[in-house]
Amino acid sequence: MKFFRKIRQRLLSENKFSKYLLYAVGEIILVVIGILIALQINNRSELKKIRKQEVSLLSNLANEIQLDILQIENNTSLATQRLARLDSLVHWLEHPERVDRSAFVQQSFEFVFDQYFKSNSGIFDEAVSSGRMSYVQNEGLRQNIFDYYRNANESDNDGTTRQVTDELITPIFVETLFMNPEGFSTLGLHVENISNLESIDLGALANNKDFWKMVLLKFGSNREQIERWQEIKTLAQEIQQQIKQELKNLE
Repeated sequence: MKFFRKIRQRLLSENKFSKYLLYAVGEIILVVIGILIALQINNRSELKKIRKQEVSLLSNLANEIQLDILQIENNTSLATQRLARLDSLVHWLEHPERVDRSAFVQQSFEFVFDQYFKSNSGIFDEAVSSGRMSYVQNEGLRQNIFDYYRNANESDNDGTTRQVTDELITPIFVETLFMNPEGFSTLGLHVENISNLESIDLGALANNKDFWKMVLLKFGSNREQIERWQEIKTLAQEIQQQIKQELKNLE
């Protein structure tokens, strides 16, 4: 600044107004260039900060979606194993005279058990509410992420299964499999000398339409669940792959 001030003073003292004017214009241009450079540096710094936040958000979303995939795999495994055990239980009725009635009733409790999927959407929900989803600069990827969580959270399949179990399967289970001394004994209650409840008749159960209705509802609703979970898993794997590719691009 001292250097420029001396030049201005010398030009003014020598009455070289045209040169002073040219110098003044040049000085203004230098100041403007300096401001533009400062703004550019600041913009780059802010952009770098936003890109860092984008990488962090995408990494966290990928991890969160991985939890969905693991949950679906676990649910599928448990539900498939349960259906296999119930299928085996049903086939015990081919030879009811060989079956331990208490063991049959105890294992039949699996008719009223289910698995349910709930998306791990904490990171996504917070990013939406805080506006941080705008950090994702790839518009197509951002829309696909929204679509995935909408599909994962709006499925009413599990809700239907829960309703079927609570309102249809459970009443049949209680009536056909539990209202007998064997059923009460599974809860540690021995009512043989108190009530007139008859022991479960497995031979008659094999011809009980309500029992087979329960079997149909159980296998139908659970297999429908498994199919829906696999659809969500496929979507999760696709969006997870897109996120990983975007992270590579950002690197």
